Amino acid sequence: MLSKHLHHKLVIYSFCSAIVIAGVAISLTFISEFNRSQKNAVITIKQLMDTVEKTAAIAAYSRDQIVATDVIEGLLRNDIVFSAAISDDKTVLVQKRKPIPIENSTQLTRPLYSPFNHQQLVGQLSININTQFNLSEARYAAYASAINALLLITATTIILLILVRSNISQPLLMVSNTTHEIKADKKKRIPKLKNHQHNELGRLIDDINDLLKKQEIKFKQEKILRKSMQHMEQQLRHIFDSSSAGLFLLNTAGQLINYNSTLLKILHCTEKPALTFTNKDFATLFIKEEKAFQLMLSNALRSNDLQAQDFSLQQNNGATIWVHCLVSKVIDATGETRIEGVVFDVTQRVLHEHAIRHKADHDALTGLLLRQAIREQFDQYSLENNPAKISVFLLDLDGFKQANDTYGHDVGDVVLQRTAERLSACVRTGDLVCRLGGDEFLIIVLNNNSYDSALDIAEKMVHSIQHPISIDKNLSVQVGVSIGIAITPQHGQTFDDLVKSADESMYEVKRQGKNGLGITWSGKIKVKLF
Repeated sequence: MLSKHLHHKLVIYSFCSAIVIAGVAISLTFISEFNRSQKNAVITIKQLMDTVEKTAAIAAYSRDQIVATDVIEGLLRNDIVFSAAISDDKTVLVQKRKPIPIENSTQLTRPLYSPFNHQQLVGQLSININTQFNLSEARYAAYASAINALLLITATTIILLILVRSNISQPLLMVSNTTHEIKADKKKRIPKLKNHQHNELGRLIDDINDLLKKQEIKFKQEKILRKSMQHMEQQLRHIFDSSSAGLFLLNTAGQLINYNSTLLKILHCTEKPALTFTNKDFATLFIKEEKAFQLMLSNALRSNDLQAQDFSLQQNNGATIWVHCLVSKVIDATGETRIEGVVFDVTQRVLHEHAIRHKADHDALTGLLLRQAIREQFDQYSLENNPAKISVFLLDLDGFKQANDTYGHDVGDVVLQRTAERLSACVRTGDLVCRLGGDEFLIIVLNNNSYDSALDIAEKMVHSIQHPISIDKNLSVQVGVSIGIAITPQHGQTFDDLVKSADESMYEVKRQGKNGLGITWSGKIKVKLF
């Protein structure tokens, strides 16, 4: 594993590079020396041939084996010569070789001419060169070069290691260790180096110290800013939690992401854990009118405008709580679309409004609807149901004025109240019962326009009203009722048309004797008295 210090790595890389370069240089030296030895050997052999050429030519001309042998043996004394031979123009006179195995050799030949006639060829001198000798010479030269190179590399590496370690690595190590030990909130600095004040290391130390100084200033500023932000966050959190309004944040699916404690108080959920409602659908958890709330969210996302509406909350104890909710679309810091919401508890305001509306829409004595309120509900039902199936009953009490004049207004009021109760009991909860004024009443039965059913309801009303009304132990009052009936679509579709038709039938009942019912059928008013 390589050392972690820079000077060790530098020396190792330098040493390896020098070894590679030396290897290449030694190889080139070996090849060059081998080729040089080859050339020198050839030159030497040619010089030997020049020396013995005349003697060899005489031996070949005279076919003197003794002289030829002396020449050959003389040649073999040279280390370069491996073998030699002298031949005449017909046969080999003498041929000798050294008793050592040679794998490769190079042969040189020299023609021999007559000593008396230089144009007459009398034989040939052949010499084989010892290539291994040349190879040994080249290898020796390469070994010498390798040893010199290794000595040079080793010395250079040691000197380089000392210089790099003392001038670069140790100063850098000191700078690194000091920088590593410096903490963000400390004023420690890197000391200046005497021998490196005006070079790259000195400039590096100055730059690092400047950066540390700037960082220290920024750290102090950040610390002050962080404390300020924490204080501001505490204030905002206090405002967030102590706000009289319930604050909440939803994702685009209507799921609750965050909320303040006031929201739980308004929703009466303070006894539940804080994370109970996170990532839950807000409308499903709290709002009774879920579809209306989801529509408001859709409008806020689509229009980018503030949306506001009153909603009633789901409560297990049966109490009705009303809140005023405002929502708007926002884009948070991450680019996500969110919905911010505010809710106020407006239960008292809504109940007060309902009370005012109830007072405006209902008769103070009987609690029944008034004419304008029943007209509005009639129109709303007709708008939502087409065609509308409606039965209208217009009633006027018979004998009420006599009882009121005889026993006083208090008794009359009791009669009207009991009558209202009996009429309400004759129809369904969703049907409309109205006091038009005095002793006149109007009843609208919804989703029913059957002729027979309308007659049955009217008869039920007549029988109910006929029962004596007990005022106290000593007094009871009995009244009757005349009823006019109108149904859709035979007698009209509008409120005024149906009331007018029922009114005509009611007055026909009174004209014929009172205490009965009447309805227009086939252009005539049919009356039934009791």
